[in-house]
Amino acid sequence: MSGPDRTLLRPVLLVWLLAAAVTTAPYVRAELSPPPGTRFLGFFFFVDDAYNYLSYVQQAEDGAFVFVNKLAAERHAPALVNLEWWSVGALSGLLGRHPAAAYRIFGAAAGLGLLWMAGRWLRALGLPDTHLLPALALIAFGGGLGGARYRLLGAPPVDCPDLATGLFPFIEMLANPHFVAGTALFLAALLSFMNARRGRDHARSAVLGTALGLVRPYDLALLVAARAGGVFFSSPPSAWLRALLPLASLLPVVLYDAWVFYGVPAFAFLGRAPYVSPGPGAMASALLPALALALPAATRRGAGIASGARAHFAAWACLALAVLALRPVHFSLQFAVGLGLPLLAFGALSLSRFRPAVTLAAAALLSSTAVAALFLVLSPNPRWHVPKARLDIALALRGHCAPGQVLLSPPDIGLYAAGLTACKAYVSHAVVPDFAERDATVRSFYASWSPEQRRSFLDRAGVDLVALPGIAAEAPERWLVPLPPFTRVAQAGEGAAAICVYGRSALLRRPEAP
Repeated sequence: MSGPDRTLLRPVLLVWLLAAAVTTAPYVRAELSPPPGTRFLGFFFFVDDAYNYLSYVQQAEDGAFVFVNKLAAERHAPALVNLEWWSVGALSGLLGRHPAAAYRIFGAAAGLGLLWMAGRWLRALGLPDTHLLPALALIAFGGGLGGARYRLLGAPPVDCPDLATGLFPFIEMLANPHFVAGTALFLAALLSFMNARRGRDHARSAVLGTALGLVRPYDLALLVAARAGGVFFSSPPSAWLRALLPLASLLPVVLYDAWVFYGVPAFAFLGRAPYVSPGPGAMASALLPALALALPAATRRGAGIASGARAHFAAWACLALAVLALRPVHFSLQFAVGLGLPLLAFGALSLSRFRPAVTLAAAALLSSTAVAALFLVLSPNPRWHVPKARLDIALALRGHCAPGQVLLSPPDIGLYAAGLTACKAYVSHAVVPDFAERDATVRSFYASWSPEQRRSFLDRAGVDLVALPGIAAEAPERWLVPLPPFTRVAQAGEGAAAICVYGRSALLRRPEAP
């Protein structure tokens, strides 16, 4: 390790240890001290999306490298490669199939990578080493005014995007390792492309960019745009072609992502998923403090590497802000993930003319969203503390599900089962285009249909397992006509809170040995 890297290592480790402790402690508390009768789902905030990620992690646990989409109704060949979900699945397998714990470990490691790359970018921007520690603290804990608006004014989370989305690194590290991995790889790839001079450098850039495209494709698009913008802002036109030509190495992964998410029907509907975008006022309250702090440094002229680095970070910030303002695509909010990082980095550069204590004070002043988020996740919440039987029944199915089998259950149980077992669910995540129709069908199934109607529906829909409330006899005649037989294969809970799953005997595989 070179001398500059050794100088950077200490502040990165100190800030990472603090950030990792602060963002991991709520998970430990939620797991060890749930409200009576409940169980922690393993994730905060983005629970539906997190269990969709786990549906790929589960396939990796079983040895897959190319994944199917278990949200898709139709059977299809595996098509998706995602290095993050494969890595988490491999780690979960080593841990004895504890995917939520594996994701927290992965997220902590990705957080270290994010802060390391943030430190390298701060250096490239021209920040003196004396200010690295407070600058990294500002990046790790800074935010906007959304947390204060949520806590003091009772604003709904949708109007607090710095609290409810991944705009800033703290919420990324607290709530969504997928965001952390994407931002860390984005920082590494952008810096590599900016600094590449020789063939080996360009090869490393291509590998990092390809890895980014196989983790979070939104960030791959942003990488290409930010690199192009950085070159245009910092280089003469005569140098543009030579500087941008290495981006052609990313064409294979761009084409692959385009094929998967636009050409494969089982994945294409994900690109049409609805998004709730915050209004301009809400977004302004989230970003204006960091933006105001960033402007003096972002608009200051620099020399050499500092000028190029500032151009690339300015391009990143400007592009993301433009996408938020213009909304050229309905998923524009995805391109705002991590946007707060370049703003806070420029803010640290603006404050570097003062003593380091001033930057630390700014980090404290801008940490209200981090504090509000901690208050939120340290309190009981039915979104992540659910009745124990509802998660336990999904865990109990691990030894009874085979790939391709379909479980009928309420959507929440279907979501957990799709994430934790080899089964698909008839209804689970609201992103599926016909979710409302399927949800209404399931409600009618449980509320009003006769046993004959239920059995007929299960046959037409190709359902192999069905979750029923309470403890019934070995064959659930009260719910289903007895022929052909459905056999009870799993049970969770007791009394009225119990849930049992029944499966077609001929299709079920035997439970695996514990």
